[in-house]
Amino acid sequence: MIRRFQPLCEPPIWARGGQAQTLLGFLLPTPGDELLNVGATRREVIVSGGDRLVVYDAPAADGPPGRPLDEVVVHLFHGLTGSSESNYVRLCAGPLRRAGARVIAFNHRGQGAGEGLARGIYHSGSAPDLWASVEAGRCLHPDALHLGVGFSLSGNALLLGAGRDGGAAGAPDAVLAVNPPVDLERSVSRMERGLNRIYDRKFVLGVRSAMLERQARGELDPSVKVQRRWSLRTTDDRVTAPLAGFASGAEYYEQCSAARWIGQVEVPSVILSAADDPFIEPGMIEDAARGTAAFVHMEPVGGHLGYLAAGPVPAERHAEFVGRRWLGAAVSHYAIELARAARGH
Repeated sequence: MIRRFQPLCEPPIWARGGQAQTLLGFLLPTPGDELLNVGATRREVIVSGGDRLVVYDAPAADGPPGRPLDEVVVHLFHGLTGSSESNYVRLCAGPLRRAGARVIAFNHRGQGAGEGLARGIYHSGSAPDLWASVEAGRCLHPDALHLGVGFSLSGNALLLGAGRDGGAAGAPDAVLAVNPPVDLERSVSRMERGLNRIYDRKFVLGVRSAMLERQARGELDPSVKVQRRWSLRTTDDRVTAPLAGFASGAEYYEQCSAARWIGQVEVPSVILSAADDPFIEPGMIEDAARGTAAFVHMEPVGGHLGYLAAGPVPAERHAEFVGRRWLGAAVSHYAIELARAARGH
């Protein structure tokens, strides 16, 4: 049985509410491991179409034997327009490594250090790419337990793959999805309203910038255009869906939303999200997970991957809760719980 992470994310007075949590969580300096500075090895993974992805394979931090994540590899998968150096990836890598885990941080096609190595695109249904990365990790570390941790878009892809393609080669032994938009249509609809339009703009401009850079390197047909004025829905309908092989944005949302597959996930699974996430309402996750084996932790405050806390949990209880960021400690806790469940303990 999965045990809930107990310390609440008590927000500082200046970061109350989902908008503040989300924006400040992205903008403020974040503690965490620069993986290239902790002995990580750069590796390339071949995926469909001959594209290559880059991952960083970082050893566990020095420590005594018998730590809870010894002989465990945790694969960290970033969200839309992110990379292996995204703040939430670095934030979580430290506590995981100190708990004994080897961490493999992933870059989606063309992202981060993978610039110039892929012609295809990544999207919310990119589970086969995640599986290819986990399979490569298994070949390198065959005696370890392999856990997948997906943030935002990758959290959806991880749950989608675990439910739809659970028996495929490379499937992880357990999954943790953090703030996953499991119903893409509903998430995009929320981003079209009120202040949430700032996130819609951020994602569209991020996708546009990435497309222009890839066209300049000759990786993408110059006819592919993302207009500044477009919404994310329009971008998905006119660019993401066709490039990913879907007839329309509506078909892409329907086929790549994890909600209808969560009940088919057979490995231990946890979904961690916040009730005040601006574009993932609690009901999306709670409705999808109801009656399934997935353990859902819906934190009252945290926004979208923010989780700014007023102060650290006392060191004697959770030494890894540092820098007033709640997420790293929560992810480490659930990785330990999932490893225990996957081992049958």
